[in-house]
Amino acid sequence: MRRNNPIVFFGCYLIAVFAVLLIGSADASAAEATNNWRTTFDLVMRWLNFVIIVFVLVKFGRKPIKDFLSNRREKIDQQIKKYEQQKEAAAEKIEEANNLLKNSIARFEKIKKRIVEDGKKKKQQIIEGARQESLILLTGTRQKIENQIVEARNLIRSELIESAIRLAEQRLPEEITAADEQKLIDHFMESTAGK
Repeated sequence: MRRNNPIVFFGCYLIAVFAVLLIGSADASAAEATNNWRTTFDLVMRWLNFVIIVFVLVKFGRKPIKDFLSNRREKIDQQIKKYEQQKEAAAEKIEEANNLLKNSIARFEKIKKRIVEDGKKKKQQIIEGARQESLILLTGTRQKIENQIVEARNLIRSELIESAIRLAEQRLPEEITAADEQKLIDHFMESTAGK
């Protein structure tokens, strides 16, 4: 079990690295006279540090980084799907709005035509009503005029008759004789006796 435990493995690895460094430093102190050993040692240590950091990152960071990246990828995929669904919903709403606008324009045109047709019908009805009213007024006025003419004729006749009677009343007593009166009385009696 200890072999599979990464902490134990890493600890053993670090002990081995320090041991190599100590052994290498003993050799390095013996060769103190040369200046090249320091640059070589620094270069080896840099590479060793780099290898250790890479090993630690790969050994202990691979799974968390992989999990983080896969979780992040899933979240981004979900967000992309969500945005695509929103985009599709918005496109459907835009299409619906365009269809509704087209239907509204067509309905508006139908209503406009119907209103114009109704206006023309109303106009014709008003014109016909006015014509009939004017005919009725003309007929009524003609009847009134004819009645007034008839009344005027009757009035003139009655005035003529009255003036003729007055004139006759004034002239008849002078022109009728006693014999004429007797004839009129006899004629009246015969006409009443025959009835």
